[in-house]
Amino acid sequence: MEPIPMTSIRQSSQEVGIGVDTLRVWERRYGFPKPKRNAQGHRLYPARQVEELRIIRSLQSHGHRPGRLLAMTAAERRQLLDRELARENRPDDSFQQLVREMSPQEIGQQLHASFKKLAAKDFVHRFALPLLQALDHGWTEGSVSIAREHVISDCLEQFLKKQLGKQNPPDNPRIMFLTLSGERHKLGLLLAALLFHREGFNCFLVQEELPLSEVPALLHDFEAAAVALSFSAHYPSRQAKQDLARLRNSLSPEIKLIAGGHAVADGIAMANLIICPDLGKIPGLCRKHFRNPGN
Repeated sequence: MEPIPMTSIRQSSQEVGIGVDTLRVWERRYGFPKPKRNAQGHRLYPARQVEELRIIRSLQSHGHRPGRLLAMTAAERRQLLDRELARENRPDDSFQQLVREMSPQEIGQQLHASFKKLAAKDFVHRFALPLLQALDHGWTEGSVSIAREHVISDCLEQFLKKQLGKQNPPDNPRIMFLTLSGERHKLGLLLAALLFHREGFNCFLVQEELPLSEVPALLHDFEAAAVALSFSAHYPSRQAKQDLARLRNSLSPEIKLIAGGHAVADGIAMANLIICPDLGKIPGLCRKHFRNPGN
């Protein structure tokens, strides 16, 4: 009999997009996942459990909380996911073809052509977001592999970073875009940075997750006018609110704090905190809270 394929906790985390620390917390709090252990005591996850984690991550992106999901059986989670997919508008055929068939080179060409044709705001809403929706839909229903999801996400990420490299006048205000430890999803943050960039701001993205304690010094060194953070559905909402409160208290009042993402979508009552509920609000947010550097 062939051995059952196993992956390490780090490999499993990368494959499903759930943080290593979160996997450990779920194991301790909810009894799932249930890893095996190798001779050195390191966690190993069977392929079936990795697939279950993929389904849980997809359900989280639809707004379901892990406590409820992990109390369900595998069959109940699958049924819930099928219902969520049935409620969704199916992505446009052209985007489905892109995520399933096109080569990385062809995807890059599509990105450049669409960006050249559309204004930044239209590119985000008419190309980038539908592309991510098609990618997520394909990954959720199993028609797009994990490897292909990573390839396409990387193509979009590299393209967005290239656009942000075309800096505005150096005296324009700077905004630092970053994620805290435990938040691994950056594409939404990059799309937000692109829209701020088109409003005239100089936008800098920190590649790696940061401990909250290191953020104030970083902002001081870069003379940032604001810091923007994203908290996806996979980041605990209570933790996001606690982190934002601690960060706000540690920053100068002159530095604006902007937060977006599913984990803060229900709003937070906090002085000097700007909640950005969706990317379409960014131009208005700039006019309301900043001296628009584009004027």
